Amino acid sequence: MDRLIFLLVFIFMMNNSIICPAQESDSLIVKDAPDVSFWGFADIYYGYNFNLPPSRVDGELVTGNSFLYSHNRHNEFNLNNGIAGVDYINDKMRGILALQAGTYVEYNYSNEPVMLRFIYEAYGGYQPIKNLWIDAGIFTSHLGAESAISSEDLTLSRSMMAENSPYYETGVRAAYDVSDKLLISCLVLNGWQNITDHNKNKALGTQIQFKPSENLLMNYSTFYGKEVGAYEQITGVINTDSLSTPRFFNNFYCRADIARFTLLGAFDIGLQRKRKATGNYLWFNPNLILSYSISDKLSAVARCEYYNDKNGVIIYTGTQNGFQTFSGSFGLNFKLAEYLLWRIEGKVFDSKDKVFLTKDNQSDKSVLVLSSVAVKF
Repeated sequence: MDRLIFLLVFIFMMNNSIICPAQESDSLIVKDAPDVSFWGFADIYYGYNFNLPPSRVDGELVTGNSFLYSHNRHNEFNLNNGIAGVDYINDKMRGILALQAGTYVEYNYSNEPVMLRFIYEAYGGYQPIKNLWIDAGIFTSHLGAESAISSEDLTLSRSMMAENSPYYETGVRAAYDVSDKLLISCLVLNGWQNITDHNKNKALGTQIQFKPSENLLMNYSTFYGKEVGAYEQITGVINTDSLSTPRFFNNFYCRADIARFTLLGAFDIGLQRKRKATGNYLWFNPNLILSYSISDKLSAVARCEYYNDKNGVIIYTGTQNGFQTFSGSFGLNFKLAEYLLWRIEGKVFDSKDKVFLTKDNQSDKSVLVLSSVAVKF
């Protein structure tokens, strides 16, 4: 059903013969676009996990304790994400509707109503004064430097950091360009990555982006709201208000482009109030990515990160030390044509406990390889 919807939208776009280059993953950057533009994206991938996870986990590449949502099928070719979108903007109004399908949608939107899972973005915006946009609807997250659109990211696969913080949000966003170097945003949301609000506790978000030069970008984003931690092991409960406690999450990142190098450093840290005791649970995640452009058509990229959630607030394992995991990856990116990108990547995980499924048991290590062909127009 999801693939059929994506195909119908794609055919409609082709028949209208108005195909323009897509905007960035977030529609904040559309000021120089034409009034109406159509765009599309598709990411076909193959993944192989040397742990050979059993089929009972529905083909997930790494673990049954779901912490990866992108490129996570084992030993098969599949569509990670396909998107078809239309943007509109004039002096005072803007909007976007983008539909999606793929295994990323299947896993990451599994808690949403079926018909809402196919929405990548859907919002309208109004500009009451110069440089201030107020948007309402479903939009991409203000947290993190990575996008669900893989061709916009330095690496083929997403980091543990990106996979375990919101990809999308629903609510109202006010974004103000203080200058061409400073952007400030404030948000009121349906909570931590929700379209349908089961929690009924609204959340607040902020974002400050500072770009002192063309080659340097610094970002600080926050989230504050009442949420249920994964450690509560809630199943089949719709209204979780009585189990929710305050969560305060911080995301920092800095991206620098120096000659042929691109360096992205990021750090996440979150606090969640304990429900049955005083104090807070804490989780954190440093992440470093280095990319080198060998030529106009070839680049190499390496990543190193560590995710510590020993109390299972975000990633619940049920083990003694929780989720305390190092990960590293190395990949090559080949630009085959203007809108066509082929990538290969090797990736390893090393955890304190045996949290990764194998063919017969569990292991504290996991090794996988990925390859992807992505087209964006």
